[in-house]
Amino acid sequence: MSTGDEQVWSATVDHLRALIDSGELPAGSRLPSERKLCEQLDVSRGSLRQALRVLASIGYVSIRPGSGTYVRDREGTDRELRTWFREHDQLMDRLFDLRMMVEPTLAERLAAEHTEPVLARLRSNVAEMAAAAAKGDMLRVIATDAEFHRVIAENAGNDDVAGLLRSVLSLVGEERRAALRLPGQIAKAVEEHGEILAAIEKSDGERARELTVSHLREAQSLVHRYAGKSTSD
Repeated sequence: MSTGDEQVWSATVDHLRALIDSGELPAGSRLPSERKLCEQLDVSRGSLRQALRVLASIGYVSIRPGSGTYVRDREGTDRELRTWFREHDQLMDRLFDLRMMVEPTLAERLAAEHTEPVLARLRSNVAEMAAAAAKGDMLRVIATDAEFHRVIAENAGNDDVAGLLRSVLSLVGEERRAALRLPGQIAKAVEEHGEILAAIEKSDGERARELTVSHLREAQSLVHRYAGKSTSD
């Protein structure tokens, strides 16, 4: 994906966010079909789908296969989010287990077989995440966090595994919202993504694997802390 394509879907995210924030697309409403949205926004289907994936990762929309894309109700309180994690702790732990079995290997593989365009996308992603953090744009931070992991998954040379991981990552938007709410964690996440990228750039697969494992374990621990649980509960 070129830088121009990335700017298109990023602008599409901002456009749809504005429509949702303004109430023009109210909570619970179904978005128009992909064809109509592409015509209205003057974007390609690929750019639109990328934008919708990002919006799903930050809790703006819910993509329901076979039904459509719906605007989510984002008025839930912090207490409700904590309660959600307590009620779904086993699901989140299973998802983290799956991610830890897959993502470190993909990072290691990408370190061995990366291309300059992929590195450029990851560099751009880390820079955008840092800029969003500096502005206090939590939603953009969460979106770029999700995109970083997706880019690695989709460029590590295994389409089947990448497809599986895309499905998993689409389920963990709430996890990112929780982990990044804790003090100091946004800056730490930016730093950790930068370290993983540096290892990939240096073709240091072992280091990329180790850093990814550490990053995911830290995120899992943060989710438990946010929900008021210890990892041993």
